[in-house]
Amino acid sequence: MRSLLIKEGLSMPVLSIVACEMLEDELVYALSKDPEIKRLFVIENRNSFRFVKKLKSEHLKPFVFSPEKLYPLISEINRKSFGNPMGKLSNFPLFKKTYDVIFNKKQQKLTVVVNLLRKDLHSDIDLLQSEVYLNAKEMSKISNGVLLFYGKCGFSSEKMQAELQKLGCPICFLRDEGRNIVDDCISVALGGNEIYTKTMLLGNGKGAIYATPMWLSELNETNYKSSESYQKISKYLTSPMYSLLFKINNQLYKDANFHRNASEFAKIFNMNIINVNGTMKIAINSYMEAKTDIYKNLA
Repeated sequence: MRSLLIKEGLSMPVLSIVACEMLEDELVYALSKDPEIKRLFVIENRNSFRFVKKLKSEHLKPFVFSPEKLYPLISEINRKSFGNPMGKLSNFPLFKKTYDVIFNKKQQKLTVVVNLLRKDLHSDIDLLQSEVYLNAKEMSKISNGVLLFYGKCGFSSEKMQAELQKLGCPICFLRDEGRNIVDDCISVALGGNEIYTKTMLLGNGKGAIYATPMWLSELNETNYKSSESYQKISKYLTSPMYSLLFKINNQLYKDANFHRNASEFAKIFNMNIINVNGTMKIAINSYMEAKTDIYKNLA
């Protein structure tokens, strides 16, 4: 079933993305490689500041709004060719300057809306999946398609997958070259489920942790040993069975402290570092596939 935007004959295709904070570097890269994005919106929340900063470092110009202000704004933008582009929203002086910037541009090809959810939702898998679904459901009302920038961890239950299929627009997933939905963020970083399995075998049965910049980002901001994250994982990482840190290297990552953080983490937990190569293929290919699906549905 097509989205409300299509049903109402609105002109602007909208791709919404519900993303895990753990994959923000991959998402920034995918968005930065799309010249057809003319309007980029980010839903404001407690972890959007760093994401927006990374977008701007790639010369993107996101507009940041709370969800209760953004959703009516998207609808108004898509109605601009049917009358006064400001409509009822002209009554909000706070947004007038932003609206002027948006509406003075030429007809756009694509609007992208990003909702970046905090990574600590993974501490409660039921809460994580509930939040992913509720946000996808809300965003589907203003979208031609929704891309879930998550591995299976974000929607693994059969009940949730069934509910997602009932939403009013197509739902797209992160898939590897074998067309498999990726297991998790590490599978995304490595390039797919098969590569993930092969990487595990390099450990010869030893317990291992897989590190990306976002996975180690707590080391950027606090005394790590006093952090909540450390308290949670130290209970099992101090075990001798966990002796390896697979450091996923990718020159496109945005965190300049990654190498230092990996070394510090390995030292804290007495781990040996094994360097492996990462890739952005799954991020960019899945994003472009979601766009293609939208255009096909509009045809």
